[in-house]
Amino acid sequence: MQELSEYTKRHWDVVVIGGGATGAGTLRDLAMRGVKALLLEQRDLVHGTSSRFHGLLHSGARYAVKDAEAGRECIEENRILRRIGKHCVEETEGFFVRTPEDGAEFEATWVTACDKCGIEATPLTVKEARALEPNLAGNIVSVYRVPDSAVDGFRLVWQNVQNAVRHGAGFRTYTEVTSINSANGQVTSVSVRDSRTGQTGEIPCSFVVNAAGSWVGELAHTAGLDINVKPDRGTLVAFNHRFTSRVINRLRKASDGDIFVPHGSITILGTTSKKTDKPDDTVPDTAEVHELLDIGRVLFPEIDSYRILRTFAGTRPLYTADPSAEGRGASRNFVVLDHEKEGLKGMATICGGKLTTYRLMG
Repeated sequence: MQELSEYTKRHWDVVVIGGGATGAGTLRDLAMRGVKALLLEQRDLVHGTSSRFHGLLHSGARYAVKDAEAGRECIEENRILRRIGKHCVEETEGFFVRTPEDGAEFEATWVTACDKCGIEATPLTVKEARALEPNLAGNIVSVYRVPDSAVDGFRLVWQNVQNAVRHGAGFRTYTEVTSINSANGQVTSVSVRDSRTGQTGEIPCSFVVNAAGSWVGELAHTAGLDINVKPDRGTLVAFNHRFTSRVINRLRKASDGDIFVPHGSITILGTTSKKTDKPDDTVPDTAEVHELLDIGRVLFPEIDSYRILRTFAGTRPLYTADPSAEGRGASRNFVVLDHEKEGLKGMATICGGKLTTYRLMG
């Protein structure tokens, strides 16, 4: 890695803060347009939310009923990423499965919503589904095939950054932004600290993109701004068995423990949704793990015979204009905030959303 001084010597058109999927996608888009852009990350790339999720490339079917706009965005980006990012995506397809515990009313509403969003949901018989996925519970009621896939968040982010570098961008990890500086209401630079050496410096720039995920609120405070972002913690379980070849979704209103995603030789079960005040609240909760297993048994009764490889957690950067909305009550859509409206030119914050729509967000 180059010395910090190499980045403080030149003026950058845009500094992108945050080395997850959103920041990497933004950096690549800027670089391909000929903009001199630099990405800064306080730890290593993919340290935050983009590596602490179930690895699902959404078809949008999960959001079709409650958040149709997010559903349409997901299916459009899903198709694009399966075409241009084949090396990062395993086209597993997915099943939405209704169990005896889940209501038929929601199934009918969901089928109609998927059709309106342009999401193909093909019905299968239970016999057909269990022939393809024999570990599914024998008492499942109905099954639909959707174009879900599994995505490697690590590879996706690193290759977006590498592509951006080939187009002239720069990036530096283990570089914490301590303040966003301005003069006469215009962003002029960012102050940074090398988290390994303690060295400090100031990087001149004309524009800042705050893409720091669950940390966007803390970063905005350094510029004197307030953003209503509520970190939401999700716990997940990784099994050392690939006991499903497809993404398996529970066909009910989005809730805890209703997604199984295969990755290579393992399967990930997720996720919970718990309010937290800390963006780095990534220690799994034992009670949540037991909760996930209890819920997961409804789809896979033999779940206790599969060895748990590890448990992990991440935080979602949920943005809402409604202060009372939180957790699953908050939209999974994204928002771009232009802070010129608040008296600071040259800064925008992008928050919310999900990895599937990172390219659109960027």
